[in-house]
Amino acid sequence: MPENVGEEKGRLVKRKFDEFAGFKTLESFISAEQHLHPSARGFFADILRRIGVASKIIGSKVQRAGLVNVLGAAGSINIQGEQQMKLDVMANQLMINSLGWLPAVAGMASEEEEGVVRLSPHPDENDTYVILFDPLDGSSNIDANVSIGTIFAVLRRVSQGGPCEVKDFLQPGRKILAAGYVIYGSSNMFVYSTGNGVHGFTLDPEVGEYVLSHPDIRIPDQCRCFSANEINYRFWDEPTRRFADFIRGGQDPRYQKTSSRYIGSMVADLHRNLLYGGVFMYPGDKKNPRGKLRLLYECAPMAFLVEQAGGAATDGHTDILDIQPEELHQRCPLIIGNRQEVELYKKFVAGQM
Repeated sequence: MPENVGEEKGRLVKRKFDEFAGFKTLESFISAEQHLHPSARGFFADILRRIGVASKIIGSKVQRAGLVNVLGAAGSINIQGEQQMKLDVMANQLMINSLGWLPAVAGMASEEEEGVVRLSPHPDENDTYVILFDPLDGSSNIDANVSIGTIFAVLRRVSQGGPCEVKDFLQPGRKILAAGYVIYGSSNMFVYSTGNGVHGFTLDPEVGEYVLSHPDIRIPDQCRCFSANEINYRFWDEPTRRFADFIRGGQDPRYQKTSSRYIGSMVADLHRNLLYGGVFMYPGDKKNPRGKLRLLYECAPMAFLVEQAGGAATDGHTDILDIQPEELHQRCPLIIGNRQEVELYKKFVAGQM
Protein backbone atom coordinates (compact mmCIF):
# COMPACT_ATOMS: atom_id res chain seq x y z
CA MET A 1 0.00 0.00 0.00
CA PRO A 2 1.49 3.42 -0.93
CA GLU A 3 2.51 5.43 2.11
CA ASN A 4 0.21 8.37 1.35
CA VAL A 5 -2.80 6.03 1.04
CA GLY A 6 -1.97 4.56 4.45
CA GLU A 7 -1.68 8.01 5.95
CA GLU A 8 -5.03 9.06 4.49
CA LYS A 9 -6.73 5.93 5.87
CA GLY A 10 -5.21 6.69 9.27
CA ARG A 11 -6.55 10.24 9.19
CA LEU A 12 -10.01 8.98 8.18
CA VAL A 13 -10.04 6.55 11.14
CA LYS A 14 -8.91 9.36 13.42
CA ARG A 15 -11.64 11.71 12.21
CA LYS A 16 -14.23 8.99 12.83
CA PHE A 17 -12.86 8.52 16.35
CA ASP A 18 -13.02 12.27 16.99
CA GLU A 19 -16.65 12.35 15.89
CA PHE A 20 -17.46 9.36 18.09
CA ALA A 21 -15.66 10.85 21.08
CA GLY A 22 -17.57 14.10 20.72
CA PHE A 23 -14.62 16.45 20.30
CA LYS A 24 -12.42 17.80 17.55
CA THR A 25 -8.66 17.55 17.50
CA LEU A 26 -6.32 19.86 15.61
CA GLU A 27 -5.80 17.04 13.12
CA SER A 28 -9.49 16.57 12.37
CA PHE A 29 -10.12 20.32 12.28
CA ILE A 30 -7.35 20.85 9.71
CA SER A 31 -8.70 17.93 7.68
CA ALA A 32 -12.21 19.42 7.74
CA GLU A 33 -10.86 22.76 6.52
CA GLN A 34 -8.92 20.99 3.80
CA HIS A 35 -12.07 19.26 2.53
CA LEU A 36 -13.70 22.66 1.99
CA HIS A 37 -11.26 23.02 -0.91
CA PRO A 38 -11.75 20.01 -3.23
CA SER A 39 -8.74 20.91 -5.38
CA ALA A 40 -6.39 21.05 -2.38
CA ARG A 41 -3.54 18.55 -2.44
CA GLY A 42 -2.85 18.64 1.29
CA PHE A 43 0.48 20.51 1.17
CA PHE A 44 -0.80 23.46 3.18
CA ALA A 45 -2.53 21.22 5.73
CA ASP A 46 0.67 19.20 6.15
CA ILE A 47 2.56 22.37 7.10
CA LEU A 48 0.07 23.14 9.86
CA ARG A 49 0.20 19.56 11.10
CA ARG A 50 4.00 19.60 11.25
CA ILE A 51 4.00 22.88 13.16
CA GLY A 52 1.66 21.22 15.62
CA VAL A 53 4.03 18.26 15.99
CA ALA A 54 7.06 20.55 16.40
CA SER A 55 5.23 22.54 19.09
CA LYS A 56 4.55 19.36 21.09
CA ILE A 57 8.27 18.56 21.10
CA ILE A 58 9.22 22.13 22.01
CA GLY A 59 6.57 22.14 24.74
CA SER A 60 7.95 18.94 26.23
CA LYS A 61 11.45 20.47 26.27
CA VAL A 62 10.13 23.61 27.94
CA GLN A 63 8.36 21.59 30.64
CA ARG A 64 11.53 19.59 31.37
CA ALA A 65 13.95 22.50 30.97
CA GLY A 66 15.14 22.52 34.56
CA LEU A 67 15.81 18.78 34.46
CA VAL A 68 17.79 18.42 31.24
CA ASN A 69 20.27 21.29 31.41
CA VAL A 70 18.61 23.53 28.81
CA LEU A 71 18.09 26.55 31.02
CA GLY A 72 20.37 29.55 30.76
CA ALA A 73 22.33 31.21 27.98
CA ALA A 74 23.73 29.30 25.02
CA GLY A 75 26.84 31.46 24.87
CA SER A 76 26.01 32.87 21.42
CA ILE A 77 24.46 36.05 20.00
CA ASN A 78 21.70 35.97 17.38
CA ILE A 79 21.27 38.29 14.40
CA GLN A 80 19.29 40.69 16.60
CA GLY A 81 22.37 41.20 18.79
CA GLU A 82 20.66 39.40 21.65
CA GLN A 83 21.98 36.68 23.92
CA GLN A 84 20.58 33.34 22.74
CA MET A 85 19.13 31.02 25.33
CA LYS A 86 19.71 27.27 25.09
CA LEU A 87 16.02 26.66 24.45
CA ASP A 88 16.05 29.31 21.70
CA VAL A 89 18.65 27.33 19.80
CA MET A 90 16.90 24.03 20.40
CA ALA A 91 13.46 25.32 19.38
CA ASN A 92 14.86 26.92 16.25
CA GLN A 93 16.48 23.67 15.12
CA LEU A 94 13.35 21.67 15.94
CA MET A 95 11.24 23.91 13.72
CA ILE A 96 13.73 23.63 10.86
CA ASN A 97 14.00 19.85 11.22
CA SER A 98 10.24 19.35 11.48
CA LEU A 99 9.35 21.45 8.43
CA GLY A 100 12.45 21.10 6.27
CA TRP A 101 11.57 17.73 4.74
CA LEU A 102 8.12 18.78 3.50
CA PRO A 103 8.25 19.03 -0.32
CA ALA A 104 5.87 22.02 -0.31
CA VAL A 105 8.21 24.14 1.84
CA ALA A 106 10.66 26.11 -0.29
CA GLY A 107 12.34 27.88 2.59
CA MET A 108 12.15 29.31 6.07
CA ALA A 109 13.19 32.48 7.85
CA SER A 110 13.66 32.60 11.61
CA GLU A 111 14.30 35.36 14.10
CA GLU A 112 17.33 33.32 15.16
CA GLU A 113 18.83 32.99 11.66
CA GLU A 114 20.72 35.71 9.82
CA GLY A 115 19.44 34.79 6.39
CA VAL A 116 16.98 32.54 4.61
CA VAL A 117 17.05 28.76 5.10
CA ARG A 118 16.67 27.54 1.51
CA LEU A 119 15.39 24.05 0.79
CA SER A 120 15.28 21.86 -2.30
CA PRO A 121 12.51 23.16 -4.56
CA HIS A 122 9.38 21.08 -5.10
CA PRO A 123 8.83 19.74 -8.63
CA ASP A 124 5.82 22.06 -8.92
CA GLU A 125 7.70 25.21 -8.03
CA ASN A 126 4.67 27.43 -8.55
CA ASP A 127 2.82 25.88 -5.60
CA THR A 128 5.25 25.98 -2.71
CA TYR A 129 5.35 27.97 0.49
CA VAL A 130 7.73 29.80 2.76
CA ILE A 131 7.45 29.93 6.53
CA LEU A 132 8.43 32.69 8.94
CA PHE A 133 8.73 31.96 12.65
CA ASP A 134 9.95 33.10 16.03
CA PRO A 135 10.80 29.73 17.58
CA LEU A 136 10.61 30.87 21.19
CA ASP A 137 9.13 34.30 21.84
CA GLY A 138 9.75 35.69 25.32
CA SER A 139 12.82 33.54 25.83
CA SER A 140 14.42 36.04 28.21
CA ASN A 141 11.78 34.83 30.70
CA ILE A 142 12.67 31.15 30.37
CA ASP A 143 14.73 30.90 33.54
CA ALA A 144 11.90 32.52 35.53
CA ASN A 145 9.37 29.90 34.33
CA VAL A 146 7.17 32.52 32.64
CA SER A 147 4.85 31.54 29.77
CA ILE A 148 6.58 31.72 26.39
CA GLY A 149 5.57 30.72 22.87
CA THR A 150 6.19 30.02 19.19
CA ILE A 151 4.88 32.38 16.48
CA PHE A 152 4.56 31.46 12.80
CA ALA A 153 3.23 32.67 9.45
CA VAL A 154 2.89 30.91 6.09
CA LEU A 155 3.18 32.67 2.72
CA ARG A 156 2.99 31.46 -0.87
CA ARG A 157 6.30 32.06 -2.61
CA VAL A 158 6.31 34.68 -5.37
CA SER A 159 9.56 33.78 -7.13
CA GLN A 160 9.44 31.43 -10.08
CA GLY A 161 11.70 28.39 -10.33
CA GLY A 162 14.80 27.36 -8.46
CA PRO A 163 15.54 28.00 -4.78
CA CYS A 164 13.40 30.52 -2.94
CA GLU A 165 14.52 34.14 -2.73
CA VAL A 166 14.47 36.81 -0.03
CA LYS A 167 11.60 38.55 -1.84
CA ASP A 168 9.42 35.51 -1.09
CA PHE A 169 9.56 36.51 2.57
CA LEU A 170 9.33 40.29 2.11
CA GLN A 171 5.59 40.33 1.52
CA PRO A 172 3.09 42.50 3.42
CA GLY A 173 0.96 40.81 6.05
CA ARG A 174 -2.10 40.92 3.80
CA LYS A 175 -0.46 38.10 1.83
CA ILE A 176 -0.31 35.77 4.84
CA LEU A 177 -2.20 32.53 4.23
CA ALA A 178 -2.04 31.26 7.80
CA ALA A 179 -0.61 32.49 11.07
CA GLY A 180 -0.67 31.40 14.66
CA TYR A 181 1.13 30.88 17.90
CA VAL A 182 1.62 28.21 20.50
CA ILE A 183 1.74 29.27 24.14
CA TYR A 184 3.59 27.08 26.61
CA GLY A 185 2.03 27.75 30.00
CA SER A 186 -0.10 26.04 32.62
CA SER A 187 -1.53 24.32 29.57
CA ASN A 188 -0.19 24.42 26.03
CA MET A 189 -2.44 26.02 23.41
CA PHE A 190 -2.20 26.11 19.63
CA VAL A 191 -4.04 29.16 18.22
CA TYR A 192 -4.21 29.74 14.48
CA SER A 193 -6.16 31.18 11.57
CA THR A 194 -6.25 30.50 7.83
CA GLY A 195 -8.42 33.55 7.23
CA ASN A 196 -11.62 31.88 8.44
CA GLY A 197 -11.68 33.01 12.06
CA VAL A 198 -9.34 32.22 14.94
CA HIS A 199 -9.46 28.87 16.72
CA GLY A 200 -7.67 27.64 19.82
CA PHE A 201 -6.70 24.06 20.70
CA THR A 202 -5.53 22.95 24.13
CA LEU A 203 -3.07 20.08 24.43
CA ASP A 204 -4.50 17.13 26.34
CA PRO A 205 -1.37 15.58 27.89
CA GLU A 206 -3.10 12.27 28.54
CA VAL A 207 -3.73 11.56 24.86
CA GLY A 208 -1.06 13.83 23.37
CA GLU A 209 -3.49 15.69 21.10
CA TYR A 210 -4.55 19.30 20.69
CA VAL A 211 -8.30 19.46 21.30
CA LEU A 212 -10.55 22.30 20.12
CA SER A 213 -11.28 24.34 23.24
CA HIS A 214 -11.76 27.89 21.93
CA PRO A 215 -13.66 27.90 18.61
CA ASP A 216 -14.06 31.18 16.71
CA ILE A 217 -12.26 33.45 19.16
CA ARG A 218 -13.47 37.05 19.15
CA ILE A 219 -11.90 39.84 21.19
CA PRO A 220 -14.46 41.03 23.76
CA ASP A 221 -15.53 44.63 23.18
CA GLN A 222 -13.96 45.88 26.39
CA CYS A 223 -10.56 47.11 27.50
CA ARG A 224 -9.81 45.03 30.55
CA CYS A 225 -6.04 45.09 30.07
CA PHE A 226 -3.55 47.82 29.23
CA SER A 227 -0.29 46.06 28.39
CA ALA A 228 2.91 48.04 27.99
CA ASN A 229 6.42 48.25 29.43
CA GLU A 230 5.56 51.39 31.37
CA ILE A 231 9.11 51.94 32.63
CA ASN A 232 9.69 53.27 29.09
CA TYR A 233 7.06 56.00 29.58
CA ARG A 234 9.80 58.63 29.89
CA PHE A 235 11.13 57.63 26.44
CA TRP A 236 7.74 57.68 24.66
CA ASP A 237 6.69 60.54 22.40
CA GLU A 238 3.99 62.94 23.56
CA PRO A 239 1.01 61.34 21.70
CA THR A 240 1.86 57.93 23.16
CA ARG A 241 2.10 59.36 26.68
CA ARG A 242 -1.26 61.10 26.32
CA PHE A 243 -2.85 57.89 25.01
CA ALA A 244 -1.51 55.94 28.00
CA ASP A 245 -2.64 58.65 30.42
CA PHE A 246 -6.11 58.72 28.88
CA ILE A 247 -6.60 54.99 29.42
CA ARG A 248 -4.92 54.80 32.83
CA GLY A 249 -6.73 57.89 34.09
CA GLY A 250 -10.05 56.06 34.00
CA GLN A 251 -12.12 59.19 33.40
CA ASP A 252 -13.82 57.64 30.39
CA PRO A 253 -16.34 55.03 31.64
CA ARG A 254 -14.83 52.45 29.28
CA TYR A 255 -11.54 52.51 31.20
CA GLN A 256 -12.71 52.68 34.80
CA LYS A 257 -12.12 48.94 35.24
CA THR A 258 -9.03 48.67 33.04
CA SER A 259 -6.03 47.08 34.75
CA SER A 260 -2.35 47.31 33.90
CA ARG A 261 -1.20 43.83 32.86
CA TYR A 262 2.25 43.27 31.34
CA ILE A 263 4.12 39.97 31.35
CA GLY A 264 6.97 40.84 28.99
CA SER A 265 6.32 37.76 26.85
CA MET A 266 4.42 38.95 23.78
CA VAL A 267 2.64 35.65 23.17
CA ALA A 268 1.40 35.56 26.76
CA ASP A 269 0.33 39.22 26.78
CA LEU A 270 -1.55 39.00 23.49
CA HIS A 271 -3.12 35.65 24.33
CA ARG A 272 -4.60 37.13 27.49
CA ASN A 273 -5.84 40.24 25.69
CA LEU A 274 -7.31 38.15 22.88
CA LEU A 275 -9.48 36.35 25.44
CA TYR A 276 -10.20 39.23 27.85
CA GLY A 277 -10.07 42.34 25.69
CA GLY A 278 -7.47 45.08 25.83
CA VAL A 279 -4.56 46.76 24.08
CA PHE A 280 -0.88 45.80 23.93
CA MET A 281 1.71 48.28 22.80
CA TYR A 282 5.43 48.42 22.21
CA PRO A 283 5.84 51.77 20.46
CA GLY A 284 8.94 53.33 19.02
CA ASP A 285 10.75 55.51 21.55
CA LYS A 286 13.91 57.52 22.02
CA LYS A 287 15.93 54.34 22.53
CA ASN A 288 14.37 52.38 19.66
CA PRO A 289 12.78 54.82 17.18
CA ARG A 290 11.74 51.97 14.85
CA GLY A 291 10.37 49.90 17.70
CA LYS A 292 11.75 46.71 19.19
CA LEU A 293 9.52 43.94 17.86
CA ARG A 294 10.13 42.23 14.51
CA LEU A 295 7.68 42.93 11.72
CA LEU A 296 7.89 39.55 9.97
CA TYR A 297 8.23 37.20 12.93
CA GLU A 298 6.04 38.87 15.56
CA CYS A 299 4.00 41.89 14.45
CA ALA A 300 2.52 40.71 11.13
CA PRO A 301 1.51 37.18 12.27
CA MET A 302 -0.12 38.54 15.41
CA ALA A 303 -1.82 41.34 13.48
CA PHE A 304 -3.27 38.75 11.09
CA LEU A 305 -4.72 36.79 14.01
CA VAL A 306 -6.05 39.82 15.86
CA GLU A 307 -7.77 41.20 12.76
CA GLN A 308 -9.39 37.80 12.23
CA ALA A 309 -10.67 38.04 15.82
CA GLY A 310 -12.20 41.47 15.23
CA GLY A 311 -9.31 43.63 16.44
CA ALA A 312 -6.71 45.80 14.74
CA ALA A 313 -2.99 46.56 14.74
CA THR A 314 -1.03 49.65 13.73
CA ASP A 315 2.39 51.25 13.96
CA GLY A 316 0.60 54.53 14.67
CA HIS A 317 0.22 55.53 11.03
CA THR A 318 -0.26 52.39 8.96
CA ASP A 319 -2.06 49.12 9.56
CA ILE A 320 0.60 46.50 10.33
CA LEU A 321 -0.69 44.21 7.59
CA ASP A 322 -0.23 46.96 4.97
CA ILE A 323 3.44 47.63 5.72
CA GLN A 324 5.79 46.56 2.92
CA PRO A 325 8.79 44.83 4.55
CA GLU A 326 12.21 45.98 3.39
CA GLU A 327 14.44 43.53 5.25
CA LEU A 328 14.15 40.18 7.01
CA HIS A 329 14.79 41.48 10.51
CA GLN A 330 12.98 44.79 10.24
CA ARG A 331 11.68 46.20 13.50
CA CYS A 332 8.34 47.89 13.89
CA PRO A 333 6.30 49.82 16.50
CA LEU A 334 3.19 47.87 17.47
CA ILE A 335 -0.14 48.87 19.00
CA ILE A 336 -2.53 45.92 18.83
CA GLY A 337 -5.80 44.77 20.37
CA ASN A 338 -9.36 46.03 20.42
CA ARG A 339 -10.16 48.05 17.31
CA GLN A 340 -11.56 50.94 19.37
CA GLU A 341 -8.30 51.43 21.28
CA VAL A 342 -6.13 51.07 18.15
CA GLU A 343 -8.21 53.71 16.36
CA LEU A 344 -8.00 55.91 19.44
CA TYR A 345 -4.20 55.69 19.41
CA LYS A 346 -4.13 56.72 15.75
CA LYS A 347 -6.22 59.78 16.64
CA PHE A 348 -3.72 60.78 19.33
CA VAL A 349 -0.84 60.39 16.85
CA ALA A 350 -2.73 62.46 14.26
CA GLY A 351 -3.33 65.24 16.82
CA GLN A 352 -7.09 64.70 16.83
CA MET A 353 -7.22 64.03 20.58
